[in-house]
Amino acid sequence: MSTKTFLLLLFFPLATATAARAADNVTEYFLDTVDSGDGSWPCLFYELNYNTDITLADRAKWYSSDEDESYWREGIGPFSIDQNKFLVTQWQSSVHPILIRRHFTLTAEDLVKIEIGVVNMMYSYDENPTFWLNGTRIATATGWNDDNYATYRFPNARKKLLVEGDNVLCVSLQQGSGGGHIDYGLSVTYDPTSTAISPLLASPEEEDERVYNLQGQIVNSESTNSKSPSGIIITQGKKIFRK
Repeated sequence: MSTKTFLLLLFFPLATATAARAADNVTEYFLDTVDSGDGSWPCLFYELNYNTDITLADRAKWYSSDEDESYWREGIGPFSIDQNKFLVTQWQSSVHPILIRRHFTLTAEDLVKIEIGVVNMMYSYDENPTFWLNGTRIATATGWNDDNYATYRFPNARKKLLVEGDNVLCVSLQQGSGGGHIDYGLSVTYDPTSTAISPLLASPEEEDERVYNLQGQIVNSESTNSKSPSGIIITQGKKIFRK
């Protein structure tokens, strides 16, 4: 058996088995929406005077991770011009554009789920939103989508923007002549039976020599600084993630 074939069998179940276990996939929310959570979410927000002010704010990188938040207002989302729509905070969208910052924390195990799972951003908007993750623009939309939700699926390159510790997902929305609202969240969907996500409990003497990275490639267990490499270890028939 070739190394490539072995790794495929090791890390990727057969298609029939995957289909059989599809129902076992779980979804975890790093940032809730109205549908996924309790109907509200904490945030920081700032109302501007004109749509052109968004361009000025972008130049000042308001969406960056190291933004000075001392002058931002604490609030509860979602935001809407109609207090009966999307709950919580009334936003005079026909008068002011708005900037919103939502922080969330990821662990090392969360990053493993992100690596092997599907990351989605769900958003209902009015109007013309632009989304930024940790200082990088990831999505824009034109107009509005009424009460519906759009989904942005993260490509692998975008997943790398997510980091251990603090993260911030930001959105700007423009002033419009009609209604206005925003609700957005972030989730990961993965198969917990195939990830074997757990802290490293086994001692080095109990571990096999094989250590794999998240792409299924063997990582050399020898290190110049004598520190064992991060990756997935095969021990006692289980895959264990080592930070």
